[in-house]
Amino acid sequence: MVLNADLRVRRPQEHEELIGRLTTKEGGPFPNYWQVLVFAAALGWARGRREPFDKHESPIRYGLFNNSAIVSATIDSMAVLHYSDDAGIDAGIMAEERLPERIRVFEEYANGGLLIIQGELNSGVAVRPTDVILNLCRRGMTQAESRVQDILGPRLSDFGTPDFES
Repeated sequence: MVLNADLRVRRPQEHEELIGRLTTKEGGPFPNYWQVLVFAAALGWARGRREPFDKHESPIRYGLFNNSAIVSATIDSMAVLHYSDDAGIDAGIMAEERLPERIRVFEEYANGGLLIIQGELNSGVAVRPTDVILNLCRRGMTQAESRVQDILGPRLSDFGTPDFES
């Protein structure tokens, strides 16, 4: 049996400086390292970029990720979709003892996302990490809106964003 208290999420050594730059301590948009990794993993997943790595810095306690049901579900979902032929709860990827494998998938998507972010910074279009993150989010929204229009057609997608305040 794997104890969550013993589990750690690795930070790729290659991107340690970038991870630091993405935190609010250095003017970035994320308060904590684990939040940087969650964003990077989502980006890596969205772009289909999963990059294994061996060298890592001080790992982060999995409990920080596991405190959020959404983040925990995201980690599990990435693994289930990656191991779609092995998605069972008892012996499949969702088995309790295979949590380290699910974390490994997450780590590799995070590494892929960090490579994308570093590439954007290297392109020189936006020199501040916060600007890069904002640009990536804007492009993601545009792509998502385009997919909605493809699915619903222009007549139904013109309703706009619902106003939940009223």
